Amino acid sequence: MLARSKTAVPDLSERAHTLLFRVRAILEGNLQRAISQAPVNPSVRLDALFEGSFFGFSKKQGTSLRLPLRTCTPTKLCAGGCYAHDVLDATPAAVVRGAINGWIAERYESGDQELRAELANRLGPHVKRGIKSAKSELKNLSDGFTRRAFIRFSHVGEIVYTPNFANDLARMVQDQSGGDVDCVVYTRHKRAVELDSDLWIVNFTLDPVSEDRKSWAPSHARIVYSAFGGKTSSTAEVNFLEHHRHSHLTQFGDGRACPATLPQATSRTCDGNQCKRCFVPTNLFGTRTPDY
Repeated sequence: MLARSKTAVPDLSERAHTLLFRVRAILEGNLQRAISQAPVNPSVRLDALFEGSFFGFSKKQGTSLRLPLRTCTPTKLCAGGCYAHDVLDATPAAVVRGAINGWIAERYESGDQELRAELANRLGPHVKRGIKSAKSELKNLSDGFTRRAFIRFSHVGEIVYTPNFANDLARMVQDQSGGDVDCVVYTRHKRAVELDSDLWIVNFTLDPVSEDRKSWAPSHARIVYSAFGGKTSSTAEVNFLEHHRHSHLTQFGDGRACPATLPQATSRTCDGNQCKRCFVPTNLFGTRTPDY
């Protein structure tokens, strides 16, 4: 709250802002160590971890996966500016859920075939529910707007941190949905090139201080931009204007702005703005998608 405060002493707010990512990452790491060190039978541990909902469901994000922020390779701007530090995304339940999901992903990534098979088996019912949720969102579309069903990775954190887990999970979604549900990822991670292009729609995110990371983007990725301070880029296919709970910054610079982040927007959701630009594949040469 202090880091986002408009009334606190500016110096205190700025100092809090610079600590946000570090504090969140430490907290998530401690939660994951507590899971690993809990004095319980391994099977009982997994029973408890898979008891909740692996995927999240919200009006704004749709069906999505939350992971710990500590999986990110943040830039100077996104570390404190990430919406993961805002409102519901910073609540204890959200932080715990991200830590649990991250623990599962990292155990899968480092595990042998037997452990991976067990985790995949436990993930099966969650994937089934995620697919059902993603498809049910299509029932709420209006005014002739159509799109394919999709699951958003990662609402918070980086699934690309564990690329083998990411690809196997996406393959489960593809197989169980009969190819009817797409996997869409937003990432800043260097290992994005390890994502299977047949399984993923990749939105590789840059910002004003990380444009050199464009070389990390796979050839099939769409380049999008976190427009911190409202500064947009004409080289990005979509610019997300910086926004927090009660503020949306005005654009300056060229480039297409995400309609849900415009200050004057009456809807803050993709479907509410009838926009699917981030959720359609780029062509094989990585050029711009058609005008949606």
